[in-house]
Amino acid sequence: MNKKVIEEYAKRGAQCDVMKALTLLTQAYISQCGISLGLRTVIYCAAEPWQERLAWLDLPLSAMARKEPFVHLMPHITSEYAPDEYDDYDITAIENDELLRICLQEIKNKEFDETTLEVICWGILKATEDEQWLSEEIEAIAPDGTMLKGVLERQNCGGTWMTMSSPYNDLSILKHELVRNPRELLLAGYNDYHRLRQMESEIRALYPVYLNRISKLEKDSAWARHCVYRDVYGKLFEGMVLLEKSLMKEWWGLEIE
Repeated sequence: MNKKVIEEYAKRGAQCDVMKALTLLTQAYISQCGISLGLRTVIYCAAEPWQERLAWLDLPLSAMARKEPFVHLMPHITSEYAPDEYDDYDITAIENDELLRICLQEIKNKEFDETTLEVICWGILKATEDEQWLSEEIEAIAPDGTMLKGVLERQNCGGTWMTMSSPYNDLSILKHELVRNPRELLLAGYNDYHRLRQMESEIRALYPVYLNRISKLEKDSAWARHCVYRDVYGKLFEGMVLLEKSLMKEWWGLEIE
């Protein structure tokens, strides 16, 4: 595979305005609905790194880009994307080598105009890079004066992960969106820790309800158990950034699958 060709296109594509790039990618995606699952998947994969570029900015769709999948952005990028018509089309799982091969084939076949090919190439190169886990030390001061310390491990549109090391050691914190200021997430984790501690009676009161619902499942599966947990505890833990299940077991011995 002549990856250098893709790299040359990607170098030019990197200079494209982010909203223009996302518009071109949405139009390219539309063009492949009902035509090619493979090309549609490559375009979608290429769009996700562009979405992340948008998420770091302060443009009208940036807030949505930080937490929504690209399919939810497309109707807002261009009115050409009609959800009733195009949401029925899906993408598939494709290995990185195959993404690059199809991308190169798109160039050879001139599937799209040059600018569209350039932004596809930039996105695919980014999408196929080895994921880099972070190890950035973060500090913040809580409103009560407590010094908070943690390590930022991941920060992208898929989620922001960090581990608090002080005042609570090995406390896992996760938000399923790109949090540009990780100190805000560290503070949220600290606040949620105390919030969860104060909810013991409510949590215990719902535990028999959870167990009863689990015992009545017609089809036992991880997804079915998750749905029961969400129905029973979802509103109670809405917006929480802690991995509360492990803490419920550690603190109160409640077994949640």
